[in-house]
Amino acid sequence: MLALVAGLLVTALGAAILGEYQFNGLTGVVAGLIFGLFVAEVTVGVAREGNAVFAVVCAAFTVGGLGWAVHASIGPRGHVPALAWASMALGAAAAAFRARSSGRPAADTRSEP
Repeated sequence: MLALVAGLLVTALGAAILGEYQFNGLTGVVAGLIFGLFVAEVTVGVAREGNAVFAVVCAAFTVGGLGWAVHASIGPRGHVPALAWASMALGAAAAAFRARSSGRPAADTRSEP
């Protein structure tokens, strides 16, 4: 539970910071990717394991945080750039992949005796 709280705090802080920037260029897409990885990394780091639940929650946190950041950056005008949507999708995919794949041994790894 503490891991999810940590992930949520990172999401809120990151969204507040990213809300100061525009999401209409390639940097917005890259920021979404890094944001998703960072949310998942903090969550998995606190929990010391990754699983499917964390993958779903981290993806949702990432989309919510980036949605908040995009809304803060564009204001009330209502037109969301296509690259902002790409940023949310890529960030969610990265967060889910990182949270799910973390902590699993490689296929050729032997367990210690």
